[in-house]
Amino acid sequence: MPGPTEPKKATRQRDAERTRTAILDAAQTLFSTRGFVNTGVREVAELAGVNSALVGRYFGSKEGLFRATMERVIDISPMLRGDRRRFGVDMVAALIDNEDASGPLAMMILSAADPAAHAVSVEFLQTKVIAPLARWLGPPDDKGRAARLNILWTGFLTSWKLLPIQPLGEAHLATTRRWLEAATQAIVDEGSA
Repeated sequence: MPGPTEPKKATRQRDAERTRTAILDAAQTLFSTRGFVNTGVREVAELAGVNSALVGRYFGSKEGLFRATMERVIDISPMLRGDRRRFGVDMVAALIDNEDASGPLAMMILSAADPAAHAVSVEFLQTKVIAPLARWLGPPDDKGRAARLNILWTGFLTSWKLLPIQPLGEAHLATTRRWLEAATQAIVDEGSA
């Protein structure tokens, strides 16, 4: 007759993708509110609810984590799949109607003091926003127009969310929205003449 069976030990099943996502969510929150220098790996792990060793395991280093977070949040490609004639309206909707639209910009600005994080920010801005946007815009002056659009959008987001100025408050947001839509579309349409 067999002996009593041993109770099974409760084992916590690991879910690598869920853990990775939790770490990236936490990193995005902290990098966009504190910047690179003022965010520690332990703080990211604590907010994610994981052991800090897992951050190193998944991302190698704090810079690797910053790079993976930027990879996740900066990509204009989905916006370039829409109707070119509605780009101004659609892009401004993405900026204004998205609660976290200023998050990637805040991450870049707040992390500019660290040379490595600054280099990653510039790289991603160039490869994930400016270059694809310039290709989509096409001649004439594709790169210049892409840069002007970036200046327009980052200036707006900075003045609206990061360093808010009163005239961009809710009372004036509708008129500012129409202006931003028209200004964006005008730059896009420069290539259609």
